[in-house]
Amino acid sequence: MTLKHLEALYWVWRLGSFTAAAERLHSTQSAISMRIRDLEEALGQELFDRTARAARLTTKGQELVGYAERVMELMAEIKARIGDPTIVSGIVRIGVTEYVALTWLPDLVRELNARFPRVTLEMNVDLTLSLLDKLSGGEIDLAMLPGPIVQPGLRNISLGFVEFAWMASPALKIPDRPLTPRDLDNWPILTLSKTSNLYAQLERWFEESGAVGRRTDTCNSLSVLASWTISGLGIGYLPIEHFGRDIRAGRLRMVDVTPKLPDLEYVAALDRRHPQPLAQSVAELAVTVSTFERRTQLPETQSGKALAAVAARRKPAAKARAR
Repeated sequence: MTLKHLEALYWVWRLGSFTAAAERLHSTQSAISMRIRDLEEALGQELFDRTARAARLTTKGQELVGYAERVMELMAEIKARIGDPTIVSGIVRIGVTEYVALTWLPDLVRELNARFPRVTLEMNVDLTLSLLDKLSGGEIDLAMLPGPIVQPGLRNISLGFVEFAWMASPALKIPDRPLTPRDLDNWPILTLSKTSNLYAQLERWFEESGAVGRRTDTCNSLSVLASWTISGLGIGYLPIEHFGRDIRAGRLRMVDVTPKLPDLEYVAALDRRHPQPLAQSVAELAVTVSTFERRTQLPETQSGKALAAVAARRKPAAKARAR
């Protein structure tokens, strides 16, 4: 019995299939199956129920996976804490939302390459709820996204705050006076797709203001939304600092709307149940690299509550699909 045998068992259990484990370990399904058979022979116990379609552990398999998980965590911690960072090798899978990718992600990659030159990075750019699904399913090791994430088993490390504002093309000739959410019903609202934190926050804000007659056009790309807004297709809710050049050039103008929405806090989210020291090191480095505004972190912000509410509404639908 070797570490590779326990590693195969751990990832088949964690990802739910031999195929996914093989992909995670850069191996083949037959090689992973062979490791499991060798492990079963070494222990004289069946670890998987061969009558089940899915990779279902036997009672002894469930008992062993607890030990395998502890061994994996200990080995990762030894490499991260004791080993020379320049010779630490492996793969860290990072999920980010688009705004992180558009701003300081290149600086983070540069620092990671300098500190951990033998670590391979796998980047995944997606919307908030999709990243959370991937984090919970073990497809990524950490996610950097709007939060905080109000979800059991996840740890949030603040990366700073981003101020957004309503913006529009001057061609729309929106009145130069304070507007209310109901006033915005007169123009299309441009926002990220329903699986984003931003969509959840805006929906909550409109509902609390009693604005129900609006038309909302969505897209899964912040860059595309900005292009639509500049083209005069509607009113967008965009980060001020990133699009300041367009404001100064007259391509966009800020629209004064009251009440204002809270700024978005971005976090690095990690799975407490399966701690990985290398992912923790990436999150700590992201804190130092992030260009987002640092503030005193609140236990739970409005954006976090909004995301939790949307996630809760998605659960019944997900269960229905599973059935």
